[in-house]
Amino acid sequence: MNIGEIKPGKVEIQGWIENLRDKKNMQFIVIRDLSGKIQVTVVKEEKPEIAEIFSHATLESTVKISGQAVANEFVKLGGIEIIPEKVEITSHAEPFPIGPESSIDQRLDYRWIDLRSPEKALIFQVETILNQAMRQWCIDHGFIEIHTPTLIGASSEGGADVFEVKYFDKKAYLIQSPQFYKQMAMAAGFEKVFINTPVFRAEKSHTKKHATEFSGFDIEISYVNSQEDVMKVQEQILAYALKQVSEKCGQKVKELLGVDIIVPTLPFPRVSVREAYKILRNLGLDIKDGDDFTTEQEVALCKYMEEKNGHQFFFVTEYPSKVRAFYTMAKEDEPEYSKSYDLYFKDVELTSGAQREHRPDILKKQIEDRGIDTTPMTDYINFFKNGCPPHGGFGLGLDRFLMLLLDLPSLKEAMYLFRGPDRLTP
Repeated sequence: MNIGEIKPGKVEIQGWIENLRDKKNMQFIVIRDLSGKIQVTVVKEEKPEIAEIFSHATLESTVKISGQAVANEFVKLGGIEIIPEKVEITSHAEPFPIGPESSIDQRLDYRWIDLRSPEKALIFQVETILNQAMRQWCIDHGFIEIHTPTLIGASSEGGADVFEVKYFDKKAYLIQSPQFYKQMAMAAGFEKVFINTPVFRAEKSHTKKHATEFSGFDIEISYVNSQEDVMKVQEQILAYALKQVSEKCGQKVKELLGVDIIVPTLPFPRVSVREAYKILRNLGLDIKDGDDFTTEQEVALCKYMEEKNGHQFFFVTEYPSKVRAFYTMAKEDEPEYSKSYDLYFKDVELTSGAQREHRPDILKKQIEDRGIDTTPMTDYINFFKNGCPPHGGFGLGLDRFLMLLLDLPSLKEAMYLFRGPDRLTP
């Protein structure tokens, strides 16, 4: 029986010993499971054998208790206490090697202990709702879910930030994104697909928003006219997902984590990259057309956009073609700019998206213009030689989204098990 469902009557529970006050004549024990907490009360004179068990118990040991749940208005934990009739310590806990004062890296060494609190469990309950809601929106709108390999024969982004692995007598790579495979689904006529997959980036970055492995949520859709069609899908997905989080656990998030889940209105604000450059220059920041944003500039732009629009999300569109991936389609009238976008949330880039280049001759030229060897790209280019609709999509880092949504200090807190340049355990 879950502790949070207990009503007066005969009960059997299992949980953790969170607190134990061993008085002269009585013992008061707080037992916790994921659903809540309850007090167990032992009168030593009446239950000496049970009192003896608890007198040797340690905090965070697990226990099975059978007894009577009775109403007691003086008990703060829900006005109910358990009078035990049988107690079994099911596992004995040694003293903790970490405490609240430990650093995040020390706590990650003992992640199974670090996660042992209602607050930490709530983070991953929110992630579950987020992920399920995004999947459900896609399913409800006719998307097909595909499961793609994480091993690939050529870099999916054309860069060096890729993990190389030995694949029998060949070289293989861990995917930087499922980009090639979801575009293949467009060439296969699937029209709308979504993917949940691990993504790997061999970047020696130690910022709060980078990891070498993370959970990706990707979509790709056919018959688009520009990046605007992709943006409309993404804003609808996110608004729906955040509405689900707000309805199902928004109050709990507010109580335990002190964060308000704000359901965004549609449409999200939009600004072209050239407009963004002007905004930043008007704010006194040194940036030229065609430059990438620095972190300082991103923060300044996000603050400006939120103050102007009263919205936590906004799109920046039409980045210079030279700073986008080789598979991004250029604008017909201004090929130096692309049919691309980034979505910002709070003060961090959340997503990159675009219309893709589906014409094989132009795609091959764009790969060559980047100085990338087209030989290992042959299979990818071949996807588009037998007819392929115009298409586009985006990739969203679920862990980064969770970190931003819940105002967590870094990805190390948002991920069940973090992987970075210096961490491969536990």
